[in-house]
Amino acid sequence: MEFLVKMDIVYEDKDKIILNKSAGQPSQSGKSFEMDLVSKVLTYRKSKGEEAYAAIINRLDRPVSGLVLMAKNKNEAARLSLLMQKETLCKHYQVLVCGKPDSDEGELVDNLIKDAKNNESSVVSKGTAGSKEARLKYRLLSYDVITGRHHQIRVQLALRNMPVAGDGKYGGNMAVQAAERIKGIQSRLQIRI
Repeated sequence: MEFLVKMDIVYEDKDKIILNKSAGQPSQSGKSFEMDLVSKVLTYRKSKGEEAYAAIINRLDRPVSGLVLMAKNKNEAARLSLLMQKETLCKHYQVLVCGKPDSDEGELVDNLIKDAKNNESSVVSKGTAGSKEARLKYRLLSYDVITGRHHQIRVQLALRNMPVAGDGKYGGNMAVQAAERIKGIQSRLQIRI
């Protein structure tokens, strides 16, 4: 009996797979029993008789749609993770926000701390124990994540009264109402060679 898993595969080779994740779908398993993207890839690979291995390289938050890169073996996972650390593999987002930035382009720099128990992040003072610097470059509605922190775009924009449309966690009612009209974040991957 063959188990079919519905996925939008954009690219696949022997070492990696790139999928188009829809908004609302979890990238990795969490507290819910919903089928997440990693589990779908593992099921898909097993159904093809391949090793059931899938390492997510660029996890997207549940409300985000866009491309997700996964390694199909440990060596490729290490290689792609290194490219991400060296900023050769870039994460670029188009974000619809409620509000207007002070200028058409710039860089947002904050220190974020993650609260794993509540699955939230917040901006804290520089030097706060456990915090990490978060850098985000923007130009109009286009955002390049430099550091890739937990909920980084959502937290940094909400701090500046520009919540992401549809973000109920950090954006409040204004952001949720905007989502009824249009989807919030869309991402794409870019590899600089």
